[in-house]
Amino acid sequence: MNLLKSSHRAKLLLLAVCGLASGCSSTTPTCCTSCDPCGTSCSTCSVDCCDSGCSTCGCHWWNPASWGSGSAASRAQVPDVLPLGSVSRAHWHAMQTNGEAADFVMYRNEFVDNSSELSPYGRDHIAEIAARMPSTPFPIIVQRSWNNADPELDQVRRDIVVRVLTDLGNQDANQRVVVSQPYSNGINSMEAEQDYGRFRRIRGFGNNGNNGNSGGGGGGGF
Repeated sequence: MNLLKSSHRAKLLLLAVCGLASGCSSTTPTCCTSCDPCGTSCSTCSVDCCDSGCSTCGCHWWNPASWGSGSAASRAQVPDVLPLGSVSRAHWHAMQTNGEAADFVMYRNEFVDNSSELSPYGRDHIAEIAARMPSTPFPIIVQRSWNNADPELDQVRRDIVVRVLTDLGNQDANQRVVVSQPYSNGINSMEAEQDYGRFRRIRGFGNNGNNGNSGGGGGGGF
């Protein structure tokens, strides 16, 4: 019984609020028989019609059409949003592109000592570069000597790389091969040793007592 009384009082309160908000002079106003006269904007409602029987239009606090000015469609519509993942996908794509460009760097350790002869790994790497060149726009970088100490050797290495890539079917090799520093600096032997030690600990090999025997080196490529 108490619930019924509370519900009845709530309905009377809503009618009173409705009447005052729509210009009705009493708490028992004459209400519209349909929503048609009210349209989609509160400004078109008649002051003599509270439309208390409709919840989709009229001057009601629960109706988006009565929130401010303008049409209900411009205020209550769901805003356009980007598809899920589209923003972060552009970021990952940029990272992937930068990483792919680094694949086209011929590092110093891909040549035998201080010569222009390609090492076994260098020969494999340049073959991979030649196969991917037609479908990519990246330049081929020949890493220059330390502090640019031997520019003549750097030029000879570049000529070797151009010749091999041209023989493997890339006629634009001479325009795309340059001598320069890589996109990122490598790591020295001490940094490599530390990284290798962290790798062993992550993989669960840090408790075998052999941490002091770890070592490593730096390099680049695929």
